[in-house]
Amino acid sequence: MGDENMKIKLSDGSDLGIDVTRKAMKNIRLRVRRDGSVCVSAPFGVSSGRIQEFVSSKSAWIENHINSLLRQQDSDEEHVLFMGTNYALEVVKDRRTGVALNGENMTIFCSKPEEYKDVLQNWWVQQALAYLGDVVNKWYPVLGQDEEDKPVIKIRKMKTLWGSCTSTQRTIRFNYYLMCASAEGIEYVVLHELTHLLYPDHGAGFKAFLSRHMPDWKERKRRLESQCAGMRML
Repeated sequence: MGDENMKIKLSDGSDLGIDVTRKAMKNIRLRVRRDGSVCVSAPFGVSSGRIQEFVSSKSAWIENHINSLLRQQDSDEEHVLFMGTNYALEVVKDRRTGVALNGENMTIFCSKPEEYKDVLQNWWVQQALAYLGDVVNKWYPVLGQDEEDKPVIKIRKMKTLWGSCTSTQRTIRFNYYLMCASAEGIEYVVLHELTHLLYPDHGAGFKAFLSRHMPDWKERKRRLESQCAGMRML
């Protein structure tokens, strides 16, 4: 349980309890747990009213996330969300090792079926590096910076961020799970992180640059958050 409790009203008229915990942090963070419960972490100085306002503004996202979790629990067939498509997962014992996509099916070939997650993760990282590298190459020229200064790309599993940029080291880390998103969502995150090479914060200059080069970035962000709510994390 959190330090405080509050409630939001769902679309069916029912109340959903929210656990609130105070921490030494800068921003309010919201999380839907695997069991469907919701928790919020907030800075010590933020009022309960501000937290309630923030949580209420996210009520639709929370409900979509919970419904997605329930749909997964009701399904006997394991699925993996990749590039915006929910693939039915099949594991095949084979001398070959790899992953094949066919329609809405994802087949993992491996000699030891119990190790299929390792095979999938290795393939996933390679796909991410190749695809995200192409998207970075597409958007990097809008920065007007030298080609030899193009950032290094790394793939990491992150709990709360789609990506992070260390501008001083010219390094961008993309979340492993970003590859669950559709192409338009991925492009938004890539441009977002590239923009941090020019603007380290999220101030007016940062937002103006994003809006100039990707006028619909706010809508892309909204769809990304909705689409990947409750995604299966292997």
